[in-house]
Amino acid sequence: MIKNNLVFDLGFHNGIDTEFYLKKGFDVVAIEANPKLVKEGLKKFKSEIKSGKLTILNKVVSDKIENMNFYIHKMKSDWSSCFKVIAESDGSISNRISVESININELFHEFGVPYYMKVDIEGCDSIVAKQLFVQEKPKFVSFEISRKDYFEIFSWLYVSGYTKFQLRNQMNNPEYSSGEFAKFLPENKWISYDELLTRYIKYKDLKIIDNVELGLGWIDVHANME
Repeated sequence: MIKNNLVFDLGFHNGIDTEFYLKKGFDVVAIEANPKLVKEGLKKFKSEIKSGKLTILNKVVSDKIENMNFYIHKMKSDWSSCFKVIAESDGSISNRISVESININELFHEFGVPYYMKVDIEGCDSIVAKQLFVQEKPKFVSFEISRKDYFEIFSWLYVSGYTKFQLRNQMNNPEYSSGEFAKFLPENKWISYDELLTRYIKYKDLKIIDNVELGLGWIDVHANME
């Protein structure tokens, strides 16, 4: 059963999204693989955790049940990933740690199915999208997408029963913020799956032509099954 007061923040990072969800009155379960960021979050949100409004878990979200390698970018914490090639995509050397993994089914079983789930986990987003092919799932979800994984994420959302979509350029949000979500998004901006593909492919082509002037920013896809 969906808990309409619950949000999952997969990719807690510095907690800016979690803080936004809490201020809107939601309970939050946040997942973060970087233990340093988790430690900072536990301190920052001490009162919210004590009151039961927030749970922060130091985990990697995956489809496996095992400890996994996680690669921490030394300067840009938001580039850290369970894929070394992503964490070192700028030529830097990452720090490798081992982190316990958890899958979506385990999270749903322990905390309930959330009203909304944000997914921004640097390369593992499509792994989560695939796990939504289950009987009960959030009413609203969002995923950070890229030119490499957009079609896989879009496809899994579609076959999982999501029928309305929005593309949101994260460049328009404050730094590290995923912005508005779910029922708080403009009602007239929801589009069909076919239109979703058409618009993103146009954006992708512009980004290939000119990433500085034309294809600006980076995109999240929001999906709605209401």
